[in-house]
Amino acid sequence: MREIVIIIKEQTDILFKNMYEQINNAELGCMVDNVNNSRFLFHMIHSMDKYFINPYDYSYDEVCKLIGIDERYSIISESREGYLNDSDYVIAREILVTYMDFVKGKINAYLDNLNDEDLYKKPEGCPYTIMQMILAQYRHSMFHCGMSETATFDKRGDWLEYTGLAYIPISDQTSK
Repeated sequence: MREIVIIIKEQTDILFKNMYEQINNAELGCMVDNVNNSRFLFHMIHSMDKYFINPYDYSYDEVCKLIGIDERYSIISESREGYLNDSDYVIAREILVTYMDFVKGKINAYLDNLNDEDLYKKPEGCPYTIMQMILAQYRHSMFHCGMSETATFDKRGDWLEYTGLAYIPISDQTSK
């Protein structure tokens, strides 16, 4: 049975659409708490990459080869170990898009292989269920989309596009 997984996949598509809107159109150089917005967006993508599936079975090596960005740029708080104090380094939009494309492909392949029963299971070595990991990333990603949106509005005075449930055609919702 995949009824819940199909809903999750639809909601994940909406989440990706909102994330891409920020990655493609937000002000990357805006500073928030001494960190530029490009790093917050990188952090958001990195978190989806690492925590959506199983952070206890994760390696950044493949991503680093793909985009060439030190994983520590995802650390956005000066109080956290490994933080790189490099506020002048703005991660290029093309790198963020490439990383997001990679993560989207990885997550879509993962969701394509899940059943509803799997949502209640804990990935190997992980203290959280698959459903908990997915919901945590929805919350975390939209928090960072909101931060990016606010920083962009503060700089330019305009809001970026936001996508909600209307993205799923009503006919698709009623046919399930």
